[in-house]
Amino acid sequence: MNSVFMGSVLLPGEQGPGLDASFEMTGDSVRLSAGVEELGTWSQREFDVAPSGKGTFRLDLGNETVLFTPSSPSRFAEALHVPLQPEAPVEEEPAPKKGRGGRVHTAKKVDVDAAFEQWVADVTPGKQKSDDVLSKPLLALILVVSTAIMAGLIGMTLLG
Repeated sequence: MNSVFMGSVLLPGEQGPGLDASFEMTGDSVRLSAGVEELGTWSQREFDVAPSGKGTFRLDLGNETVLFTPSSPSRFAEALHVPLQPEAPVEEEPAPKKGRGGRVHTAKKVDVDAAFEQWVADVTPGKQKSDDVLSKPLLALILVVSTAIMAGLIGMTLLG
């Protein structure tokens, strides 16, 4: 089964939007292309992927490492069976404090930064094909038509 993901690719340490790229995964190999140029094909044994944050994934391809930002990070992570965000380092929890009456109070720790990055990755629109059901031109057309209908109804109410 082939899976193709559109997105952008950067070398580690580079900034900016990156090159438009496609990542294709077949049964026994992966292929990375930028535009019409194929950057390379690697076997599954030479390939590793890990989230690096904010919807970007580190791809270790043979002796090369690139950062790939798919247009749909959640679908990419699901298809490759990797987490969407890197796991936060485990911190040692302090001993629970006792309150009045000698009862132990426990509170659930929440990694706010990781939760925020997850939310940003989920709501950030992609550069290529997005997860949106309706395209921007279709949404604009619906807005224009509904405005015209509302204006007509208001006009008929005022004249009638």
